[in-house]
Amino acid sequence: MSITSTGTARMPAIPFHSITLVVAGVAAVVTFGTNWAMLSAPAMFLGWVAYGVTGETVRHRYANLASYVAGLAFGAGTTLVINRLQPSLGLAATGIAIFALVAIVMCLRALPMFNYPPAYFLGITSFFYSGHPPTVATVIVLGTAGAVGATGAALSDYCQSRFLAR
Repeated sequence: MSITSTGTARMPAIPFHSITLVVAGVAAVVTFGTNWAMLSAPAMFLGWVAYGVTGETVRHRYANLASYVAGLAFGAGTTLVINRLQPSLGLAATGIAIFALVAIVMCLRALPMFNYPPAYFLGITSFFYSGHPPTVATVIVLGTAGAVGATGAALSDYCQSRFLAR
């Protein structure tokens, strides 16, 4: 578990509020940078969540980020499949494509490292939420925003660990 989610109930008020301010400051700086670079702030925050939602090590957390980016690609691919099937299947195309997508993502639980379905679903959600066309450029831009968010989460964890080490 990350430092952000453990031990806060027993923590004295001043360190608790100090850590809150550190995380808020990191989030503000990362959001400013995201907006300055004209990247998607929602994708940045979903990347932050994908990074920090689970994982015992930084390596596991970056595997979650990779799963998030794969989820973006899955979202783009699913959109293409829906667009291809819709003329012949109508509204059923969406249900069929989503069924296949979820089946694929759930099968990925068997992988040794990239095995956390919620990270994939955060990427899929980010892609569909963006409303952008299903292109490689869209996946790259949203993936970059997610990576910025994951970097913010990593920086936040680092700052918290340094603060608690004092």
